[in-house]
This record gives sequence, structure tokens and C-alpha cells, in this order.
Amino acid sequence: MNKFAYLVAASAIAMSAFAQGTIDIGNRAFAYTGSVATGSALVNDASGKPLTGTSYVAQIFYGASAASLNNSFAPVPFRASTTTYPGTWNPGASAIQELTGVGYNQTVTLQVRVWDSAIAGAGADTALAKAAGTGLSETFTYKTGADALAIPTGMENLKSFSLVGSTPVIPEPTTVALGALGAAALLLRRRK
Repeated sequence: MNKFAYLVAASAIAMSAFAQGTIDIGNRAFAYTGSVATGSALVNDASGKPLTGTSYVAQIFYGASAASLNNSFAPVPFRASTTTYPGTWNPGASAIQELTGVGYNQTVTLQVRVWDSAIAGAGADTALAKAAGTGLSETFTYKTGADALAIPTGMENLKSFSLVGSTPVIPEPTTVALGALGAAALLLRRRK
């Protein structure tokens, strides 16, 4: 019986050495008041409107400090324009992720990078470079649970942020028509 107890104890110690902390990478809600979700950190477009559209994606990077954000999760799309949760991405069934190299009860630094995947060449690097039409959150920290049974949270320290203004302003047709009429009037006046 003693040998069995030692074997169980040794296995538990060995397993804990390989244990990884987990995180919920969704930004839809961080706390509940009764059954109402509160605390969402939203991503907004350049005009301040909560971002929607599945061509926009968010990728979360993490590391021991802001200077070492070397690990990341797979990019996740934002919700469709018909969503009741604008400004949030949709991790689906992959919301709970393991933090590679981060154990239980440890603090990790994270950053969210957002871009439009419909634009050729767009990616996390364009967000890091603060290219037009991309977004970059402030770095924030998360402390993993004390053990494997702890229900992970993760995004509660994320602050809302907006995409860098980009999209060229396209004038309304009436503005273009007025400009064309003005140019034509100048040309006619010049001929006389």
C-alpha cells in the first residue's frame, strides 16, 4: 500500500511540473450581476463605433513581460454585423486556451492585435506597426488560477480600444456633383 501512495504522490508532482495555466480569450463578458453579463472591453472602428464583421480578426499575444510577447493564440474573427454583441470577437468553442510555458498562479502579460483580413498583407505585424485600419490594445496582465480546477477568466484587465483611422473619406455623390458643377462653371467663365 505504501508503494502505491508513493507512486500516486510522485505522479502528482510530475504532472504538476508539466501543468499549464489556462485563460478564457473571449472579450464578451468578464463578470455577471445575476444573469446579466457586464464588463466587456470593446474594440471600436476609427469612428468609435463597436467593430463588427467577420473579416476583422483579433490575435492575442502573451509573454512574461511587455517586451517578450513571443507566444500567441490563433487569430479569431469578430462577430457578424447582425450580432447583439458588437465590438467583440468570437472564439467559439476555443475560448479556453492553455498558456504555453505559464504555470498555475503565475502572472502573464497580454496584448490584443486587430486587423482586417480582407486587406492583402494585413496581419498582426501591421497592427503592431499601427498601420491604418488596424488596432493594438495596451498591454495588460492576467494571473492564472491556483490549480487545474480553477475556472479561467483572463480578459478582465483589457481596456476598450479603437482602430487607427484609415479609411479614406469618400464624399457623398451630391458633394462630387457640386464640385463638378463648380469646375464646369470655372471652365465656362475662363472661356468668355
